[in-house]
Amino acid sequence: MNRLSLFALLFCTAVASDTRADDSLYTRIGGLPVLQKITSRLVDRSSTEPVTKRSFNKVNLDRVKEKLAEQFCVLAGGPCTYTGDDMKLVHQGLNISEREFYGLVEQLRQVLDSEGIGSREKNELLALLAPMKPQVVHQPTEP
Repeated sequence: MNRLSLFALLFCTAVASDTRADDSLYTRIGGLPVLQKITSRLVDRSSTEPVTKRSFNKVNLDRVKEKLAEQFCVLAGGPCTYTGDDMKLVHQGLNISEREFYGLVEQLRQVLDSEGIGSREKNELLALLAPMKPQVVHQPTEP
């Protein structure tokens, strides 16, 4: 292999490595500005929708938006630090039902769709959030 071929191979490998390293969910979604927009729209919507609004009563919505954006950023592989409280502690006493939880999940899906987030990214984000269900739901399924 001559030097030019070796250089070309090394260059292509380096470019491919950089592309993969920057292929985080955070980057593919559009970074913190997009995550902040998504969480803001989600909280605004969830705090007014009949299925979910009860659990947002007497809650500082601006703080929820901020902490949720931090959490999404961390989960998506972004450079943020989550500075909020433990999920179980935050939701303790709110008596959130499975119906409310799944209502919020559906609202998140709709917000992600309306923001043009791709299926791959949407599914990855939802999969990262799903394990939090036991920390959020503190009430059995309603009949």
